[in-house]
Amino acid sequence: MTTQGSRGGEGTAVTERRRRPTWLRAISGALVTLLVVVIGILAVRADGQPVHDVALTDGSVWVSGGRTGDWARVNTGAHGFDLVMQEAAPGAGESTAARPDVLQDGRNAVGVTSDLRLVAFDSRTGEPIDGVVQVPPPTYVTGVDFHEPGLVAMHGNTLAVVDQTTGRVWAKRLDPKGGTPIGDLRDNGGLATVGANAAVTVDLDGDVMAVSADTGIVVEIPAKGTGFGSPERTDLGFTGGRAADITAVGDTWVVLDLEKGEVHVEGQDSPQELPGESQPTAGVTLTMATLQQPGPSSDVVAFQTRERAGYLPVTQGSVQANGSAGIVSGMVSDKRTTRYQRISEPAVNGDCLYAAWGDGAAVRWGSVCGAQEVPAGELSSPGTLARRHGVAVRHNRGQLLLNDLDTGRVYDLTLTGDLRIDTWPSSTSPAKKATKKATKKKTATSKKTSPVTKSTTTSG
Repeated sequence: MTTQGSRGGEGTAVTERRRRPTWLRAISGALVTLLVVVIGILAVRADGQPVHDVALTDGSVWVSGGRTGDWARVNTGAHGFDLVMQEAAPGAGESTAARPDVLQDGRNAVGVTSDLRLVAFDSRTGEPIDGVVQVPPPTYVTGVDFHEPGLVAMHGNTLAVVDQTTGRVWAKRLDPKGGTPIGDLRDNGGLATVGANAAVTVDLDGDVMAVSADTGIVVEIPAKGTGFGSPERTDLGFTGGRAADITAVGDTWVVLDLEKGEVHVEGQDSPQELPGESQPTAGVTLTMATLQQPGPSSDVVAFQTRERAGYLPVTQGSVQANGSAGIVSGMVSDKRTTRYQRISEPAVNGDCLYAAWGDGAAVRWGSVCGAQEVPAGELSSPGTLARRHGVAVRHNRGQLLLNDLDTGRVYDLTLTGDLRIDTWPSSTSPAKKATKKATKKKTATSKKTSPVTKSTTTSG
């Protein structure tokens, strides 16, 4: 009797090797061919990128530490920090007007220091890459409360910078595997000049889009291989503006004129009014509003104001842009509280919208999927906070976190109960004090030296 799977009885009394029948050889060959095809299919991700291009850190999310002056990498699977980079803002403290920020696009990560220097670093090791870029300092209008549009953007393996005062645009293509030095980004004369009071964004394909509130011109610079194509310009029909925001929905640019609270969509002849925020006369105040972070093609674009985050149609017949779909902030707006309230760019993930508000010491946030309306929840903190900055919705490869730009607190939205996961090093630690001295010495030596001098791993 032979047990299934054993070779008992086969070839035990026969010394000559038996030949397999022709039909069996044919089946075996077909199976081998099928196996090769299956392996080839499995070697490609759903988005068409080879599996060997996916590093363990690709699902991580980078955050900034607010007044701590650090950057950190969050292991979203472990719900905590696994690497901290110190000295994003040497000497940052309560009185520092600016806060460090961070940009992320897959394996590419670029820190923004409190004095607007860009520092590229290895997203796997946390080591800074030689060369920094100084972003031209903006000259925003004063005495008016508004959300400042972006001067730096990174998506689709493109890093772009705009001079807010002149509208000159620079950009550089990055290696999708990471590690591209960026110190030469502004070494050329720029790709285009759009005009004063400018803002910039980059779509998911790496195309650069910039707008000037002063000239009412949009310039689009397509990415082509390792470089860029010829700029294409569009006149929006307004001039003399003090600020405008811009984002991308797929390859469609969307502009928010903060003077009148009107939204201009590429390909549409007339602007749309922002619900509850439009004003007939320019030059009086500025709309407290912002557009979504760049996202994939959609028939809607998300926006955020103090009162809510919602949608406007990009194409005709949108179901989500029905006026009520979105998130209601629940913030009380009066002269005493509005000075400490901040909005942030919402993020779209699939058919879901994520938005966050800074409300003094508290963080309000919410998410909604489909054409629903929901109230924002509150993450309260003890004490009071003279808030200057908002709460970023960090987004990388479908992973989302909230990052308070003032305090550095980080919240993991996948958790239940306590969402806070940040473990920033103590600001009085001897190691950090030593790092500050080294940073000052290096900064005085060369402008091309990264201000980041130390990275540490942590168990979170």
